[in-house]
Amino acid sequence: MLASSSRSAIRASRPTGSSRSSVVVRATAEAPVVEKKERKLGPLERGGTLSGDAAAGKDAGDKARAMATGVTAKPVTILQIVDGRFRDDRWIDGRWDLSQFKSAKTGEVDWDLVIDAEVARRKLLEDNPIPSINEEPVNFDTSEIPWWAWVKRFHLPEAEKLNGRAAMMGYVLALFVDSLSGAGLIEQQESFLGKLALHVCVFAILLVRTTTDLDKYKGLIDEATFYDKQWNATWDGVRRPSEAADQ
Repeated sequence: MLASSSRSAIRASRPTGSSRSSVVVRATAEAPVVEKKERKLGPLERGGTLSGDAAAGKDAGDKARAMATGVTAKPVTILQIVDGRFRDDRWIDGRWDLSQFKSAKTGEVDWDLVIDAEVARRKLLEDNPIPSINEEPVNFDTSEIPWWAWVKRFHLPEAEKLNGRAAMMGYVLALFVDSLSGAGLIEQQESFLGKLALHVCVFAILLVRTTTDLDKYKGLIDEATFYDKQWNATWDGVRRPSEAADQ
């Protein structure tokens, strides 16, 4: 059976005599033209379902983003000591270039990033002391950072921690007093001794925040009594004038 679109030619011959009859069929058909459509590339072939900067991932680094976008990033210098000098592309004319610390969402300066950079710079210089020269003065001052940025970064987390500790210690002490004397929480708050114990608890937590604070106060005591100990050490084995007068 041949397709309707094809042309066919059939020839039949019947030879005479004793020869057998034979049928010769010759068919010629034009091959149908099939248009090939280009197959779309799969996600793995085109590098994922995302394209551009988003294909690098949420927390990708600069190198991964450069590979995803096809743009070769220029080498940057961040917090390094080069030839005995502090080098950072964000440090220009002795101060942090605040335009390089702007948030991508709000477009305003992210002061947390500035604080992190300044803390890292001072830590680097503390570990690797370098001489200061007049040609490269340090013009940046931490007072340029708004006060609310310091409060948000350091004071609020510390205050929240201290409030939690004071609440837990107050609860434990109130429970201890209740078990000994039978005075409830309200009675303790209304009494003078209860208020005094509450203030002692709060101020003790403010003075001793961590165990390292004990070492700090110990160092202060040693420093306050250092000269007195040094003076007494000079009289070891020597009779003092006051002792000679008594005899």
